[in-house]
Amino acid sequence: MTHNFLELMKAMNEGALDSRLRSQVPVELLHESPYLDHKLDKYYESHPNPAPVDVLKYLQSVESDAARIIRTIDVPDGDVPTAEVRELTGRDGELRLLDIYLNRLYKNNVILVGAPGVGKTALVLYYFRSRSLPLISISAAEMLSGTKYRGEFEQRMQLMIKKAQQEKSTIFFDEIHTLIHAGASEGGISAVNLLKPVITETNIRIIGATTPQEAKELYKDGAFERRFSFLKLEEPNKKMLRQIGEQIIRESGNSQGMSAETYTEVFDFLDSHFPNRYYPDKLIDFLDFFTTAQKRAGLSFSEAKKLFADSQIRGEV
Repeated sequence: MTHNFLELMKAMNEGALDSRLRSQVPVELLHESPYLDHKLDKYYESHPNPAPVDVLKYLQSVESDAARIIRTIDVPDGDVPTAEVRELTGRDGELRLLDIYLNRLYKNNVILVGAPGVGKTALVLYYFRSRSLPLISISAAEMLSGTKYRGEFEQRMQLMIKKAQQEKSTIFFDEIHTLIHAGASEGGISAVNLLKPVITETNIRIIGATTPQEAKELYKDGAFERRFSFLKLEEPNKKMLRQIGEQIIRESGNSQGMSAETYTEVFDFLDSHFPNRYYPDKLIDFLDFFTTAQKRAGLSFSEAKKLFADSQIRGEV
């Protein structure tokens, strides 16, 4: 049997499969997905007669163009355990400034500017999850995916804005610089021009994330840029990185931390092998790999370093 992702989502939203899901699925933001059709076929093969909420949980776990939208759906009655809010180390100042910006009476829209891997998305997600605040997280690419005809992108954007207003949600656009031209190439109104009148209102907030280089696209549109407060994220210092490292090690189940000398060796290794990647991302990536390799394969620190370096795609070196 072939399953159709979009039809399944519509059935869930109509309450035909579970009355608790009625009007909970943003079907207007979704589109046909042969990939998810295939994933559903495989899921149903191994899970005969699953409960609708289990299917929904599965779809939320699958990485796809629709993933961020599907993950905004609340699964009823605690069938999905509340996601644990992971500790965010070394960003107290940025969190305080983000809180100030978002709660201004005017100009309460924010753009986070920082290199890839410094933790822009992690900061936003921690802020909203730790406060149990509603957030719609999406990218321009996801909004454009599946739109074939003029006006479809505009309609999808307008529906998302309406949903955010109704639910009092904040919209988070990753790679917000891509909105400058998104939609205009199809002959319609660009996403930026759709958002300009909206972000002057006080009943909706927009957060964006971009890099210093890509932020230049935003500066070209002064009318859009001046509606935002900008929050710059730098790489954490070495002291903060060690604290982040200890958090990763604790989460791996290892009660013993690493010495200052070992951290110095890790930093030297990462800086020499991956100079164009940024902290804390590359530290988290390596320590996650090392603790897992130590636990699953019994690798030593030196062996894990070599295997990690050899297994990475390092186009930047």
